[in-house]
Amino acid sequence: MYCGTQQTLHKNKGFSLLEVLVVLVIIAISVKMVSYTFDDAEAEELEKQALKVHTVINLASEFAVLNQIELGFHIDKNVLEFLVFDGEKWTVFDAEALYEPITFGKEYRVNLNIEDLAWSEDNLLEQSNWRELMGTSDEDSLLELKKLKVPQVLILSSGEVSAFQLSVELADRTTEEASYFIEGEFIAPVNLRVEPAS
Repeated sequence: MYCGTQQTLHKNKGFSLLEVLVVLVIIAISVKMVSYTFDDAEAEELEKQALKVHTVINLASEFAVLNQIELGFHIDKNVLEFLVFDGEKWTVFDAEALYEPITFGKEYRVNLNIEDLAWSEDNLLEQSNWRELMGTSDEDSLLELKKLKVPQVLILSSGEVSAFQLSVELADRTTEEASYFIEGEFIAPVNLRVEPAS
């Protein structure tokens, strides 16, 4: 009896190769599930950010039409800021908390494109070349103008919007994540387009 117990103890000393493999598979699946959870959270935050910007730009357009004021926005260093024309110059638009500057975190890459857009040729604002109209021939005034914030995109009281494409994506984007494009063609509302992950 004593010898049999000793043999049983000797047999159960280590793990079999199959048991080790099963444990490794379980660990690998657990790690994968955790990384998918983080990826989903990042993708969800990206979508929320894009929807927020899209909604606020459209609300600003409605505000401009209803109140007969000229608005615009300017993006610099990952901060989108709304501006209003007071009759003489562009100033920060802080009439309501909704239009406070939108700061994109370091986890986002934001790019504003206002040049060479396929639909800009049909945009009346682009045909009138509003950027030149805002300039002046007086050199002192031109230097002063450069110090002021001037909108890169116009949102007019007529409902017109200057042509633009604003892309929002994750800074460390892989092929698994979508990109969001907010596009102004001619008249509000502006569009939101999603380019799915490849």
